Amino acid sequence: MATIFIPNPPHHQPSHHWALLREKHARGALMLMALIALTVFLGVWQLWRAQQKSQLLAEIAQQQALPPLAWSHGVPPAWRRVQLQGQWLNQYEIWLDHRIHEGQVGYQIVTPFRLKDGSIIMVNRGWWAAGEQKLPLPAKQAPMVQVQAWPRYLSLGSSAVDGRIFQNMDPGRFAAWAYLPLPSAYAIAMQNDTGLAAIEAERPFGVERHLAYALSWFLMAMCGWFLLRRYYLKA
Repeated sequence: MATIFIPNPPHHQPSHHWALLREKHARGALMLMALIALTVFLGVWQLWRAQQKSQLLAEIAQQQALPPLAWSHGVPPAWRRVQLQGQWLNQYEIWLDHRIHEGQVGYQIVTPFRLKDGSIIMVNRGWWAAGEQKLPLPAKQAPMVQVQAWPRYLSLGSSAVDGRIFQNMDPGRFAAWAYLPLPSAYAIAMQNDTGLAAIEAERPFGVERHLAYALSWFLMAMCGWFLLRRYYLKA
């Protein structure tokens, strides 16, 4: 009887299904490793942001500790207390709507101040309760202010200006509304006029938030590494 030799018997050939499983296994491992690398990168980036924010806060504290400057020309230094020299433009005062103070809704009264060189500084004079019968008193004396960064806001649509009521402190929209030059800076008054509640000077949030974000990303990376060892790197 003749013997027939088959080079690759069917039961020795790897199944197509098993090949697909191995391919999916490899792709899953690569995707998980990419995810681990991404979360580690994001964690390191948050640590770098925390260091940058710490330096910024130190610079702000240093600026705020310096004695006030008399300021009449150009853009004042950020976060510095300055005594503005020029004149108020009360006729172009605007009210920022829906501002909360001690649980009440009202307005923040922002009045432009023109320096001697013509530069415009937007000065937030304080908070005014909604529904008050009397209007805020016009600004008179040259103000002592603390220069701030421009307030950030999210605009979901172009909201129309209602008289002097604005939804946000938008320098471009204000300049177009008042037919004035584009304001060069934004500041908060250190002394408040009668009837206006004081507005606290704003500062960037501290490094704690960045550290918390970094910890979250590193924990996600650790979870990814555990899954990689558990399901893809088994012997």
